[in-house]
Amino acid sequence: MRVAILPNRQVNGVDTVLKNVCEKLNSLGIEIIVSQDTAFPLQDCEALVRDADMVLALGGDGTLIHAAKHAARYERSVLGINCGHLGFMAGMEAEDLTALERLTEKELTVSHRMMLEVTVHGAAGDRVLYALNEAVLSRGNPSRMIRLSVQSDGKPVASYRADGVIVATPTGSTAYSLSAGGPVVDPTVNCLLMTPICPHSLHTRPYIFGENVCLTLHPESEGRETYLTVDGEEAVSLTCGDTVTVRRSILTARIVQLRPTEFYEVLGRKLTDR
Repeated sequence: MRVAILPNRQVNGVDTVLKNVCEKLNSLGIEIIVSQDTAFPLQDCEALVRDADMVLALGGDGTLIHAAKHAARYERSVLGINCGHLGFMAGMEAEDLTALERLTEKELTVSHRMMLEVTVHGAAGDRVLYALNEAVLSRGNPSRMIRLSVQSDGKPVASYRADGVIVATPTGSTAYSLSAGGPVVDPTVNCLLMTPICPHSLHTRPYIFGENVCLTLHPESEGRETYLTVDGEEAVSLTCGDTVTVRRSILTARIVQLRPTEFYEVLGRKLTDR
């Protein structure tokens, strides 16, 4: 087995964890290839994932999401080792490296997570991005709301004056969407969530759509800065007249769990105020 290790060296203590992980994997006879990139996002991620049988992401949830999206292109599974604060999606903690011994087992517990295909349609052509958590259409000017409308399969759904709108996967339901008042959705349920951000309305509520719909978002605030951000990584400036479509991707993220966990147990332990 060849394992690609993708460490986020912007996270404190990752170098120590990386050293310990490499020593453990070497003792198990597992071949390793390690990203040498000191910046994040990792620029050598694609090549390393392509040449590996499995991927280890060292950092927080952002590191895991970054790795999982690249790994999905090659149908590789990703194990997240939490070196950050939350690590909601991580398959193990950095203090529990004995769990790595399970990598030699033939059967691993893998959670398959739906992803989003996000396409920006603009005057310069189309640009396609992929999201594991969410796509966010939001204002650029912090003091002014934007106007936008949403269609589902070409039919009007809602029109907002707000700071923006979030379209999330079930995996992303516990991220930005949760903070904006969206529902928690079990990751085994395939659907799209739409949560407005600070809408100027007394009656606006989040929506849950079926997994096969195509949502179209239309920014309508001419002269105001509007941005599309995907999983906190990609930021695309939009102009009035551009549209953004969001649908389920054919790609699927594969997240490894080395310890038996229940979604709601992790939810309570990681996201309870403390």
